[in-house]
Amino acid sequence: MQARRMRLLIVTQAVDENDPVLGFFCGWLAEFSKHFETIAVVTLRAGDYRLPQNVSVHPLKGGRVQRLFRYWHLLFSLRKEYTHVFVHMSPEFAIAGAPAWLVLGKKTALWYNHTQKSFRLWLAARLVKIIFHTSPYAASARFSHSRRMPAGIDTELFKPSGAPKDPAGVYFQGRVAPAKRVDELCEAVREVRGKGIPAVLTAAGPEDVRYGKELRERYRDLIKEKALVFLGPRKNTDTPLFYSAARVSVNLTASGNYDKTVLESMACETPTIVSSSAFADMIPAKWIVPEHDRSALAQKIVEVMRLPEAEYHELGTSLRMEVVAKHSLPKLGDELFRALSSL
Repeated sequence: MQARRMRLLIVTQAVDENDPVLGFFCGWLAEFSKHFETIAVVTLRAGDYRLPQNVSVHPLKGGRVQRLFRYWHLLFSLRKEYTHVFVHMSPEFAIAGAPAWLVLGKKTALWYNHTQKSFRLWLAARLVKIIFHTSPYAASARFSHSRRMPAGIDTELFKPSGAPKDPAGVYFQGRVAPAKRVDELCEAVREVRGKGIPAVLTAAGPEDVRYGKELRERYRDLIKEKALVFLGPRKNTDTPLFYSAARVSVNLTASGNYDKTVLESMACETPTIVSSSAFADMIPAKWIVPEHDRSALAQKIVEVMRLPEAEYHELGTSLRMEVVAKHSLPKLGDELFRALSSL
């Protein structure tokens, strides 16, 4: 189907460029708008956004029941404004919309990249024509009609900022929550500092209240020494500066996860240490540490800090090239259009 005839309905959780987790989706919408005649977006929450004229946003308001009826109303009232459907990370929306789309004859796709299996995912996968993922370990990757996609990193936004590098800077970007294992990173930084290397950890992202309190109590010595700084939530567009200014970034999500913050750091030419084996095709094995091995992590942080500058620069350049080649936002836009065109 030609671009001028393809009209897309997108269902997502938030359209808000200030959202510290989902702010990137506004960039996705701007890129997708180049490939489709129009895009109508149904979202749970709409905040600040600036989008092309061919993109319209329709928030779901009210309580749970009201939102459900509003959702069904929009699916039918907008029926002439879309030929294809793209549901982002919300199997429940794919399930709720399936009867309407079957009656209307719409082609449907679901994007789901978590490793967690669930009945909702199982059911949603059977109601859509195609299901997308970026991690080969995603729960959605096991379905016969699944397709691996680029992660959609805006490499024009995420690039070296030119800011001076902090030779002691260790950066974490993401939710400050138990699943991200920030406590293990704090322990590793404490160990690095015990070796006489003045590492400083900066953590940016929304916090789990209880976990954040625990970290502040457990690592008050690092905070007092100004070796641990919590920045709180930051806009997606602000984070390239933090990535670029760090000597190294660290992501300790469980093996199998494909956290996009790793790719954002790489795009900024900042070496990244990870614990997820899902990045084996993107990051040299040397920088993938065993899960829960804080001493191994500390040693790798030391190694990055001691890399000769020429070798450090070469590593950063090669990491960015990998992201540009495999996971750039324009590449995602192209592949999404081709995949939906084939339905």
